[in-house]
Amino acid sequence: MKRPPQVARLTGTAWTSHVERDGWHHFHVVGVSRREGAWVAELAASCDSSRRVSVDAADLLKHRGWDSGWTPLNLPTG
Repeated sequence: MKRPPQVARLTGTAWTSHVERDGWHHFHVVGVSRREGAWVAELAASCDSSRRVSVDAADLLKHRGWDSGWTPLNLPTG
C-alpha cells in the first residue's frame, strides 16, 4: 500500500516529545512502516541513535504529545 503524502514526508524530520520517552525528549524519524492497519513512525533519540521508540504517525501529524522540530524544554530547575 502506498504511503499517504504526509506520512511519506515524515522520514528525517525532528520532533520533541512533551514527555520523556526512553530517557529522551528530542528525536528524529528514521523510518515509517505499516503495522496492524496503522502507519507507525520509528524515531531515534537525537543524542543516542540506539534509543528508539515507535509511535503512531498520526500522533506526530496531529501534534498529539509532540512538537515539530527540536524545541527548548521548560524543565523545572533545582
